[in-house]
This record gives sequence, structure tokens and C-alpha cells, in this order.
Amino acid sequence: MDKVILVTGCSSGIGRHLVTALAQAGYRVAASARRPESLADLPAAMTLPLDVTALEGASEAVDAVRRRLGRLDGVVNNAGLACRGVLEELSEEALRHIFEVNVFGPLRLCRAALPFFREQGSGIIVNVGSIASRMVIPVNGAYSATKAALEAFTDALRMEVAPFGVRVVLIKPGNIRTSFAEAAAERSRETLENPRSPYREIYRRYLAEATKARRHDPGPEVVAEAVLKALGSSSPRAHYTVAAPWRFRLLMALGGNGRNAILGHVFRSREAPPRRPS
Repeated sequence: MDKVILVTGCSSGIGRHLVTALAQAGYRVAASARRPESLADLPAAMTLPLDVTALEGASEAVDAVRRRLGRLDGVVNNAGLACRGVLEELSEEALRHIFEVNVFGPLRLCRAALPFFREQGSGIIVNVGSIASRMVIPVNGAYSATKAALEAFTDALRMEVAPFGVRVVLIKPGNIRTSFAEAAAERSRETLENPRSPYREIYRRYLAEATKARRHDPGPEVVAEAVLKALGSSSPRAHYTVAAPWRFRLLMALGGNGRNAILGHVFRSREAPPRRPS
């Protein structure tokens, strides 16, 4: 197999494991990250710098892969980040940044690759989303919003490019055992630990529930398996949901009122709201 796959966000977690799994399956992998020196030990056909928030970064990466490896057969948009905090307290800068990384970054790479895929009459785009697009909980609203946007544009893109022989797939993992959650918590520490926040009880409950939920998380290999299935299929499924615990699947199946009632019970504040002066 000489197919070339460009993968973003390969410096840690799912991305690192994915590069190895793809290489072992016979793909030539172009592994990218903001710091390409972090990729030196990976079995990639080439490594390259790619900041998905850079306006010209995606087109430059696609051109570099085609020059070096002679072709491009697929892209995997894996790079992503999360920031925690209630929507009232997250800065506009933080919100803009998470949308740049999780939504506009993947869209730029899709748009950079599509002209070549159309020209050759084939290609595959795999976007790594999250069950958070539907499993929306307090404190994680910004991340869920980006993954819902990614899911919507992936579904639209799939229909738009199908006549050109291009396949578009969404992988929707649940919690995966990587450093992703710890990085998000560290990035949001000032918000989550603000003793003056009126939401401090919600933050406390969120952190307690998040710790409890992650005790039995599967490793990144389950995501790699789903990506390999999608890449190897001539007619892949639109969505591959992986590592979604039964309780999450049950909550996602409930109507909005039922889901809100259950999550509201879990995250409700025990502190009485301040009284208004009479």
C-alpha cells in the first residue's frame, strides 16, 4: 500500500498512536504538529510543522506532502483542544481560540485538500469529533459547541463532495485515556479554581464527576481502529461512535427535558442563590 495520509495533532494522545497504527497498516503517514521536533520518534514517512490556526498553514502542508511524497489520499483532522468553564466566565479570546483550533482549522485543511481529491476522483477526509456534540454538560459547553459545529460541517461536506468520489467520515469518541483532559484542566485552572466565582459549586461537582467518569477510560487504540476501518472501506459509515459508555448513550437517547433533569440533578448547586434586597 502506498496511500498517503496527512494527520494533524500528532504530538500526543490519539494522534501519536494513530501515526503508529497507520504505518503498521501500510500507509505512508505525513505526521504534523505545531512542534515537529516532538514527532522525531514516530514511524512517519515525513513530519512537518502545522499550526491549524495559521491562515496559510493547511495549504502549505498539503503542498509540502504532495511535493515530498508525490500524492495525497486522505487527511485526518485530529488536532483539537478543550477549555473548561461556564460560558459566562470564559473570555472571548478563549472562545475564539477553541473555535479556531476545533472548527476553522479542520475546515481549512479540508478546503486545501479537496481540489486535489476532485482532480484525482478519490480521497477521504476523517474528522475526529466527539460525543460531546450531543452529550452537553455544564462547564464543557464551549467544547461541545465546537464539536457540534464540526459535526454539522462534516455532514454537509459529505453530501457536497460525494459526486467527486470523495468520502467524508466523522469519528465520535467518548472519554479516551490520554493527557487531553489534564491539559484542558490545566489550561482552565484559573477559571475552575476561582474562589469568588458564583459557579464554584458547579465547578466542584464537575471536577468530581469528571474524575469519577475517567477511571475506566479505554486507550487511544479504539479511535485508531475506527479510523483504520473508515480508511479501508470503499463505503464507510458516516459516523463511527467509539468509547461511549452505556450511561452516556442512554442520556443521549433521552429527550432534552429528561437529559436536563438528570444532569441538572448531578450538577445543581447546593448553595442558595443570593437574596435580593426587599
